[in-house]
Amino acid sequence: MPGLVDAVGCVPLAPALGWRDVPLAAQLRAALRDVDFTVTVDNEANLAALAEQRHGAQAGAADLVHLTGGAGIGAGVIADGRLLRGKRGFAGEIGHLCLDPAGPACACGRSGCLEALVGLPAVVRRLLPDAAEDGPVTDFLPELDRLKALAGQDDPTVRAGLAETGRHLGRAVAVLADLLNPEVVLVGGHLATLGPWLLPTARAELAARALTPEAGGCLLEASTLGATAAALGGATAALATVESGRLPAR
Repeated sequence: MPGLVDAVGCVPLAPALGWRDVPLAAQLRAALRDVDFTVTVDNEANLAALAEQRHGAQAGAADLVHLTGGAGIGAGVIADGRLLRGKRGFAGEIGHLCLDPAGPACACGRSGCLEALVGLPAVVRRLLPDAAEDGPVTDFLPELDRLKALAGQDDPTVRAGLAETGRHLGRAVAVLADLLNPEVVLVGGHLATLGPWLLPTARAELAARALTPEAGGCLLEASTLGATAAALGGATAALATVESGRLPAR
């Protein structure tokens, strides 16, 4: 889920979907006719971070962060080899870190959040103003392909807009570097797809804004897991139960 998920699989808030207090795990169990296997709901960034730790290019890293890219921006945090969840499971909501109080409105009701600056809908609105000429955009993948093509053709407006988006991203990663001192921050989704144009300015901003020398050794890289990261993390979490021998009694 791209949003807050508590210990029982309820979604208190998912701004990108407009959801509040949705008992998703219970609804899934009911839709599956109360099956006798476990139904689990988790935050997509958490699952992507698990996948990175196990299967990604930085597999085995004890301290890493995966930033999801899409309608929402979330952070899955591996700290000292373990997934960081926080008291109620809400850790990692970096998408609603305020970078500019005078910035654009965010779906959460605030202004200037990272998600409102670097989320895919926000980037499309800024750089492809014609995208909504025929009505609200509901499928952003074709627009992402357009952005990639225009950037590859050295379109000056798109290239400049992506560079500015990268600067916003770098400011957020600098906060992560100072707070968590990760070995690597991996970006997924559209942030990885547009990485060739986002990451140069993001890395420069990270180096300039992080307090720690050389950003505490933090690398900023594009994930190699693609769109499958969260699903792969879900499989990893499910298989961890099997691997640990904690199988349900029958």
